[in-house]
Amino acid sequence: DMNMRRDAEPPYATLYFLHGYSGGGLETAMFSNIALYAMKHGIAVVLPDGENSFYTDDEQRGALFSRYVGEELPEVTRNVLQLSRDRGKTYIGGISMGGYGALINGLRFSGTFGKIAMLSPALGFKREDDEAEPGSPTPRGELLATMGRWEEYRGSYRDYETMAARAAERPESMPELFLTYGTEDQLIMKGVRRFEETMEKTGKKMTIRRAPGGHDHTFWKQAMDPMFRFLKGEEDEPGCI
Repeated sequence: DMNMRRDAEPPYATLYFLHGYSGGGLETAMFSNIALYAMKHGIAVVLPDGENSFYTDDEQRGALFSRYVGEELPEVTRNVLQLSRDRGKTYIGGISMGGYGALINGLRFSGTFGKIAMLSPALGFKREDDEAEPGSPTPRGELLATMGRWEEYRGSYRDYETMAARAAERPESMPELFLTYGTEDQLIMKGVRRFEETMEKTGKKMTIRRAPGGHDHTFWKQAMDPMFRFLKGEEDEPGCI
């Protein structure tokens, strides 16, 4: 549906927005109010289904979800819809597992995406001992299938800490980063805080919005307006989601 605000002219700025674990594009459309904000801000939104892939490439299964969202989807949607081919108007974002997927693929395909928006991203799920974090909804076997063993994960495109530190050394090609999460969200808090520290060390500025809330659609609905304002380059009120 290309019902944009009246002053938005094609080709449209585009957000590729990735759902969370056990979710889907339809669920995201229904529960997040994302269509309302897409129309308000004049940004087209593409909502792919990524299964529980963490948006990584499973070579053995032939399920290449990283290349799907980073290469195939932009190419196909640009060919059939009036979407911008400008990196500065092409964004990737997501919720939880999709926030992780947006980060790794925004960095992997930084020539395509100018901005990365993370809503409560599932960071810190991969451990050196290859065990699942206590309380993780993702079984150990599934994490091994999507992220590999630690020696395979470390330094690969799946390893967002290393990828972000490397990308920050090339500021001209580093996407702008937006991060928002609820202050009561214990599922992702440790990983997110560690990533904040990593980015602080690089000196790369990241737009961060913290607000009361948990790991749920109530918080993500409230996060839509600040996210779209970031994508548009508009100011919002820090701390007021």
